[in-house]
Amino acid sequence: MKKDQLNSMQNQFDALVQTHPDEPKVEFWFARDLQEPLGYARWENFLTAIRRAIDSCKSTGYDPDHHFRGVTKMVTREHVQNNTSLRNMLGERGIQPEELPPAEDIKKLERRVKREEKKIEKDAGRLPEQRGSE
Repeated sequence: MKKDQLNSMQNQFDALVQTHPDEPKVEFWFARDLQEPLGYARWENFLTAIRRAIDSCKSTGYDPDHHFRGVTKMVTREHVQNNTSLRNMLGERGIQPEELPPAEDIKKLERRVKREEKKIEKDAGRLPEQRGSE
C-alpha cells in the first residue's frame, strides 16, 4: 500500500476516534463507525469479522473484555439534533406541534371516504333513462 493511501486511511480512522468523557486519554471506536471504511456494506458481515477478532484475541491469551466492549449507541445524536432543529424552526414560525390536530388514520380515512361515496350515490338517485331518438 502506498504511503499516501496509508496516511489517508489513518486520517479517516483518526476522524472516527472517540474519547471517554471521564478519561480523555482513552480512545476507542464504535464498530458501526468502522464498518463502512473497512469495506463492509452489511452489518451482519462486519459482525462476523468482529466475532473472529474476539476469538483471535482469546486464542492469543488476551482478555477480549479489555479490547472489545458491547455497547449500544443511540441511533444517532443527529436524530435528536434534527428533531430539536425542526422544533425550533416551527417555533420561529409560531407553530407548536402539540397544538396541531392529529393526523387521521389512513384506514379510518378510507372507510369514511367509502361511506361518503355510498351516500352521494344514494342521494344522487338514478339518471333518467334515455329514450332512443327517432
